[in-house]
Amino acid sequence: MDAQGWLGLGLHGGGDDAEGAVDIPPAGVALAGALIFVQIALSARLGLGLHSQLAIGGVRCVAQLSLLGLILKPIFTSNSAALVAAYAGFMIMVSAAEALGRPPVTYRFMFLHTLLIIAAVAASSIAYALLVILRVTPWWAPQYLIPLLGMLLGNTISGISVGLTAVLDELAGGAERVERLLALGATRREASADLLRRALRLAMTPLLNQMSVVGLVSIPGMMTGQILGGGRPDTAARYQMMVMFLLGSASTAGAVASTHAALFAVIDAQHRLHPERLHRRPHGAAGGVNGLVNAAAMAVWRAVAGACSRTAACCCCCLRRAEPPAQCAPDGAGREATGSGAGALEEAKQPLLGGPGGRDGSDA
Repeated sequence: MDAQGWLGLGLHGGGDDAEGAVDIPPAGVALAGALIFVQIALSARLGLGLHSQLAIGGVRCVAQLSLLGLILKPIFTSNSAALVAAYAGFMIMVSAAEALGRPPVTYRFMFLHTLLIIAAVAASSIAYALLVILRVTPWWAPQYLIPLLGMLLGNTISGISVGLTAVLDELAGGAERVERLLALGATRREASADLLRRALRLAMTPLLNQMSVVGLVSIPGMMTGQILGGGRPDTAARYQMMVMFLLGSASTAGAVASTHAALFAVIDAQHRLHPERLHRRPHGAAGGVNGLVNAAAMAVWRAVAGACSRTAACCCCCLRRAEPPAQCAPDGAGREATGSGAGALEEAKQPLLGGPGGRDGSDA
């Protein structure tokens, strides 16, 4: 039996499309998604308590990527600059919200600062890549702009969130050294120099580790995608080199700008520390896009649970009304039926107990 007719699922094993990539039908995705049940089973067996999160994560993965494919298809086919610009702006807004939601400590205007930094870093990096390096025509071609922008934003918000978390955590919980240096006459740059260096090292370490093992231990995503799509391996390798250098510069620039903005928001121009400007999130509160999605999911769950509860109550009432009166009568009717039954029993007892017409009547 050939792969196309296997179980009647329409699996085209080995069929290539116009670009040389093997097409994956929905049934193939379902077979891959079945692997998550192994994780769920292990979580339940080992008592990890992650089976519900794994199930929700799998559903979200399928839903979000399917929605992404539906959104990108008209953008790619229309080749409209307005649609590309609108979607790029949406990506930047979501990235800023996600970067804002990760640090446990926030300050006023943090979202505005993060949004401006991400927009500036992404715009300059994309312009350099498309106009100077690739020189594509038109320069806003969605085939190049959207994938590159997505990779840049993902790494930029990672660097920003790590740097902001390190700076704001220390300023909120242990800024004694910074306060002593400011009291001794140091400027805000001098007092926060060590803190900035530690935060930026933390922000840059993941990308440095990735650059050191790329091509030796792992094949990165863009190179893998181009090879799977039928591209030449040497061309894919050069694209990956370009992407790695763009990611490094964007992540570093975003981390440097965001940490400086946070320090300048907490330490004023007169070199005075204002810890009251920092606000710690409640423990366990999820921020950013993930928090919004979780809140929306919880709202949907409550609505569905409430609807199910109301439906069950209505069904129960309908069933109670359909039952015989002696078994399913309201409380008042039940009491009346019980009272009438008790009266008939008393009347039957009167001849035996000497009531009217009973033993007393015969004596008379």
